Amino acid sequence: MTIIQQRSLSIYTLLGVIQSVLWFFALPHLVKPYWTKIFDNFTNQQAEVLLWAIGGPYMLLYILVAAVPSYVTFRNVEFIQQYKISKEPWPWLSSGKQLNRDDKIKDASSSEKQRQLFWKRTYKSIILDFFNLFLFVPALVHIKTIFVSSHVMSFSIEDFPAPSLQSAATLLSMGIIHEFGFYWTHRLMHMYPSLYKYHKVHHEYKQNNVLTSQHFHVIDFLVSIAFPAILTTEIVRPHGVTQLQFGLWLLTSNFDDHLGYAFP
Repeated sequence: MTIIQQRSLSIYTLLGVIQSVLWFFALPHLVKPYWTKIFDNFTNQQAEVLLWAIGGPYMLLYILVAAVPSYVTFRNVEFIQQYKISKEPWPWLSSGKQLNRDDKIKDASSSEKQRQLFWKRTYKSIILDFFNLFLFVPALVHIKTIFVSSHVMSFSIEDFPAPSLQSAATLLSMGIIHEFGFYWTHRLMHMYPSLYKYHKVHHEYKQNNVLTSQHFHVIDFLVSIAFPAILTTEIVRPHGVTQLQFGLWLLTSNFDDHLGYAFP
């Protein structure tokens, strides 16, 4: 199967621009009417923990909207499957190869072993994903709000940031700081055997799927995922809605990178 990659301007470029415009301009306006209803009943520290806890529910939404259609609903649609990165079939599907009787027996045995290994890793992924996103991240942010109590994130509607050059600069600076932090922490996890023994958990899968996006040992997750994200927030100290924009962008790009498809 040939993977089609975008090398010039196309309809997908326009779709990407529309997506970016909606994320930057529309998202603040969409959440503003509900902002006080959601966060007014919490202290700023509690609201920050709640905001960071969005990762878990958002991953479930992404699985329903993007992963399930790609993996199941449209698994036989060539237009979708042409963008699949690996040429190997998904472990939960049969290979569909034309084989003789002996080869079919061998292929069936191999496929069954792959499926068993896949489901074993999937159960592990579910546990790791749930722990990292639903428990670990909120707990780390809660600890941060206790020990760095002077850095209080604003959730006020009075200084609610409208889309502007200033908010664009804030998001850009968050992106640069985070990528710098992620690059070096990720590099450290590969450089030292004492750290790579934790990071290699993330590389257990031979084919990426969305569950692998948060498939990290807790030490690796702390060093290369949570630390750069929380540090970025502490340096820039954005308004809550800007943090929401940045968090959704970060999560979406991470899920997309591990989906197993190279959509334009």
